[in-house]
Amino acid sequence: MLLRFLSFVILSYLFFAILKFLLSWGKRQRGLRSQERSTETEEMVLDPQCRSYLAKDEAILRSGRYFCSDECAKVYLARGKENDEGAGMKDREGGTSL
Repeated sequence: MLLRFLSFVILSYLFFAILKFLLSWGKRQRGLRSQERSTETEEMVLDPQCRSYLAKDEAILRSGRYFCSDECAKVYLARGKENDEGAGMKDREGGTSL
């Protein structure tokens, strides 16, 4: 009777040890795969308004430029229109524009 109980305990321990090993092995494999993916580099772009870099796939494309937010795009593009109008005035007045 004692021998049967002892063999049951040993077999149970071995079963749970193997189960724990298999579960932790799967986690290690997933961890390695995620590390491989994280080593890939993303193309970074510069927001011309706030001068911050961000991933190209997260950026907002407006008028051929990349922005971090709609607000930065609106401010930059509005400022650009003001500069364009001012340059046009100089051209008409005989000045030079860049």
